[in-house]
Amino acid sequence: MQNPAATPLTAAEAQGLQDAILEEYGALNLYQGVMDTLGAELPFTQIARSEQQHVNALLRQAQIYGVEAPANPGLAQPVSFDSLAEACQAGVQAEIADAALYDTLKAVTTHTSLLQVYDNLQSASLNQHLPAFEACQ
Repeated sequence: MQNPAATPLTAAEAQGLQDAILEEYGALNLYQGVMDTLGAELPFTQIARSEQQHVNALLRQAQIYGVEAPANPGLAQPVSFDSLAEACQAGVQAEIADAALYDTLKAVTTHTSLLQVYDNLQSASLNQHLPAFEACQ
């Protein structure tokens, strides 16, 4: 089996991988912020764990391809929601943004292993996380 890193990522692929890591950090930070504000509410507890797995999968790809992984920047602004329904709507928007980013990244990515990770993460966003947030409103 050929080493997936035998062919380096293009500049666009490397930047895309960094963008994906930051996007997943953003979702993770949002969901953690919701839990800090509203408590350990479903589906935030489960999806935050999943987002950490997403970050880990992308960090593994960065390591394989020798791409510098950005640090988690934390939340730009404190999370403030008046209700679980309001927080769930923010979750809906975050998952839509995640899925859209992967569409953009897949268009400039040729490495099969990276495409597979993007497909898996996008599928989780669209088929698991998004419906969970839509249901909790």
